[in-house]
Amino acid sequence: MKIPMTVSNGYVRRNINGFDLEIGFSDENLILNEIERLKNNKIKVHDIETEKTIEILDKCARKWLDREYSKEHVKVLSKIINQSEELIYKEIEITMQMLLKENVKRLLKEELEDEEVLDRWIDTYYGKVHRQPRGVVFHNVSGNAFVVIPVSVSMGLLSKNCNIVKVSAYEPYFAYAFYNSLVEIDESIKDRLSIIYFDSSRSDIYEGIVKNVNAVIHWGGENSRNFMANLCAKYNVHFIEHGPKVSFQVIDEIDDYDEISEYAARDIILWEQRACLSPRIIFISKDLDAQKFCKYLANSLEKLSKEYPKSYSNPWDTVKTIQDRQYVLLKHGLSKTGEIYSSNNADYTVVESKVFPTKYDVDRCFSRFIYVCPYFSKDEIISYIDQNLIGYLQTMGYNGKDEEFIEKVTLMGVSIITQIGDMSLHYPGTSHDGLFNLQELTFVVSRQDRVNYKFNIRDLLTIWFKRRIKDGN
Repeated sequence: MKIPMTVSNGYVRRNINGFDLEIGFSDENLILNEIERLKNNKIKVHDIETEKTIEILDKCARKWLDREYSKEHVKVLSKIINQSEELIYKEIEITMQMLLKENVKRLLKEELEDEEVLDRWIDTYYGKVHRQPRGVVFHNVSGNAFVVIPVSVSMGLLSKNCNIVKVSAYEPYFAYAFYNSLVEIDESIKDRLSIIYFDSSRSDIYEGIVKNVNAVIHWGGENSRNFMANLCAKYNVHFIEHGPKVSFQVIDEIDDYDEISEYAARDIILWEQRACLSPRIIFISKDLDAQKFCKYLANSLEKLSKEYPKSYSNPWDTVKTIQDRQYVLLKHGLSKTGEIYSSNNADYTVVESKVFPTKYDVDRCFSRFIYVCPYFSKDEIISYIDQNLIGYLQTMGYNGKDEEFIEKVTLMGVSIITQIGDMSLHYPGTSHDGLFNLQELTFVVSRQDRVNYKFNIRDLLTIWFKRRIKDGN
């Protein structure tokens, strides 16, 4: 199957999960020419009304929500990312609902307070305020979860930037498919969006790109994050980071074990735990029955596996799950600090662990593999986070009412707290890794009007002279 990209010099062959792909690749000269083309469109793109972009995104979302339209794309994605079609349909539903008109308008209102601030000068007490796009934005996207594509692209379009998106070799399909669906609605999308691919080992190409853009939004692992951050610092380019994150659940109280376990299982299954917002650990109060919860959770995962089956197109996932279970048995079995509740196949694994997992253990938690850890005091969780997860925190699914604990975990870096079962449903306008993307992709400009704000200049001058005398100047 050929994936041409927006511009390309030729094709490179890749086999992903037994699926043969030919991906359009670009050399540095072609990419720099594309960046120059986008630069020349900046004024034209700036003049596009926000409402027009909202309408395009809404129509695009409705296309993808129509299963007749999306079914062929889902079949391809299922082969590439090794997820069942049923699960991908659900993930598309969650992702595309974020782009519906009413949700985009909520997003603009929450992040920018007034959606018109992108189109015109807004009156304030001191004069007027406006937000301007940064210019050309390079999106360096990962292949762990395709949700990053519509999020990153929509933010780039809404903020009136010109955008060049580099896809991952591990999932090169969805970005170009999404781009085509936008172009089907409005050809002018080509003026402000380009999809490219090149080998990620080509640090020279990355450097050439960063030198010629105005901002970089990065989605990916720690090594690539650090590399891009250093490049942006070197060339004084604005850097927006969505690097590797770890999310978790905390259960203080349970009214219904069946209900809470089903909610927890839904969070685990979505994105096969490859998204930053997927839980890897569940902390459960010692006052609750952890063993009972684990059994209910395993049962919920069993039931949901029928609704959203796990894909086995890649045999390595099965081998890895078996290896991870053996690792847990060796680590906890002899010391009797853990117990496993799992399917007979590799569908799911619940590890009840009396000791908290190491960061190495947490990094093994993918494809419906979860640790459940009883805690005696919330201070244990805070200490664990401090020693293992600082700098990696994102979402906490919480079932409890401890406001002091919420304050502590958010001080440590947790950027969003949801109900358990809603970890993949970040509502429009909620923070993303502790920031608002639309704010980061634009900058604020102000026009100060002298008549709108009066102050006593004599008093200010007196204060200034007194400070100068005090300082001996």
